[in-house]
Amino acid sequence: MRVFAGVGFFVLIVFASGAQAGFGLYNLATKVGLDVVQANDTRHFFVLQADIATVFTPNLRLEIGAEAGRGADLDGTEIRARGGGAFLKYLWPHKSGTAFAYMGGGLGVNRVRRERLITNKFQSEYQASLHFILIGMEKQLLRRKMEILFEIRWVIGEEEDASALRAAVGIGFNLGKP
Repeated sequence: MRVFAGVGFFVLIVFASGAQAGFGLYNLATKVGLDVVQANDTRHFFVLQADIATVFTPNLRLEIGAEAGRGADLDGTEIRARGGGAFLKYLWPHKSGTAFAYMGGGLGVNRVRRERLITNKFQSEYQASLHFILIGMEKQLLRRKMEILFEIRWVIGEEEDASALRAAVGIGFNLGKP
């Protein structure tokens, strides 16, 4: 999985550095939400994300994000995760021009810290993950300076407890036009 993540990240950088790419800070947003790992196991998380480039067209955006979360492992031990990733998302604008639906995906990496009950010590490990944005919505407000976000994504991790269905809501600020 680590080789796959490294190759995927390299391909993402190559695509993002195309001649028609526009680099800049277009959008800055925060999201909060839940990762549902199993029916009775949820984790809370917080994400800071930024749209930093357009790729080939203004509707295809490169987003980077940093996240922090906490919850319970499948065996009930407390787990804390910190990480980030890079994602491509394609936006379909509504005819009003102030609402967008989007889909996409990308690669992430998390540093997972959990307490082992037997040894009573904390253990940290890095895990790569694939992210599939199943559906996302952005609605711009206040003369397109602010936006509200809603997103559902499927996260596939290296281990069973790193895979989840994620639902998030957030608020963002538009800083530039692609």
